[in-house]
Amino acid sequence: MRKSLTGRFFLWFILAISFASQASGQDCGCSQPPGCCADECESGDCCTDCLSCCNRWLGLLPSDHCFERFVSPLSNPFYFEDPRSLTEVRGIFLDNNLPAAIGGGDLQVEALQLRGRLTERWSVVMARLANINVNQPGGPAGLLSVPIGVKYNFVRDVECQRLLTVGLTYFIPGSAQPLPPPGGGDFHIYLSGGTQLGDCGHWLSATGLRLPADNFLGTQLWYWSNQWDYEVRENWYAVAGVNWFHYLSNSGAGFTGDIGGLDLLNLPAATVAGNDFVTGVVGGKWKPTEHWELGLGYEFPLTGAADILRDRLYVDVVLRY
Repeated sequence: MRKSLTGRFFLWFILAISFASQASGQDCGCSQPPGCCADECESGDCCTDCLSCCNRWLGLLPSDHCFERFVSPLSNPFYFEDPRSLTEVRGIFLDNNLPAAIGGGDLQVEALQLRGRLTERWSVVMARLANINVNQPGGPAGLLSVPIGVKYNFVRDVECQRLLTVGLTYFIPGSAQPLPPPGGGDFHIYLSGGTQLGDCGHWLSATGLRLPADNFLGTQLWYWSNQWDYEVRENWYAVAGVNWFHYLSNSGAGFTGDIGGLDLLNLPAATVAGNDFVTGVVGGKWKPTEHWELGLGYEFPLTGAADILRDRLYVDVVLRY
């Protein structure tokens, strides 16, 4: 029943975001968002992304500033990928309180993300270079797995401010100890989209699958992440979000019982298949310029079970080219 429900929601999401991302034929207007490359190139077009006149940095193109009023996802930061083509460095700190059922305490993650725009549509992504520290006796500490991949922006409607991007990532096993053996890493396949809502709002949505290279040492996970923002005053955004995680399989090893690790770890859990976890997110973003973005958020469970998340605090800083 749960798998059937998950499948239907997955299909509805694909259809909805695909429909919303298509050019509808209506005149959405030409708002010429600030920072658009057309301003620098003086082309006179409606936010034309003039790549031919943009300087490269370390071989990378500038970010797509034709969607300048969007803000990046705040929660599920290592899977919820921004659909825009970006060249940026992002620093993330999160403090995750652990449920009493698994001993309480908390864990901290300090992470660095790198994104580089290779062409108008192709980008390379390193979703985290991160250190974890679990504040429990004998808790894991060290380098988390390192995801590296590419994404392709195949729908880019500037006039109507709509995007759709597909991506593939491989998680190179980390060295955090004493976590169970990491196996052969994980693969992450995802679809990410975004659209403007009214004059001051935006909706980002992403869905994806995390697939272990070795099913004996990892679980399969499907997620659907959503974020809505509203520009309450110039450069200041209120943010709300919902994340849904659904475990598709158990691991063969079964070292960690019913604890799978959600979006931070892929633990070899024995009894998570079919489990659903839904979380809510509230927070805010500040974009003082087109090159800087700062965020603060709070995430909490909306379902009875919590896996590793009792609640979580996020802080992020983005430097964007």
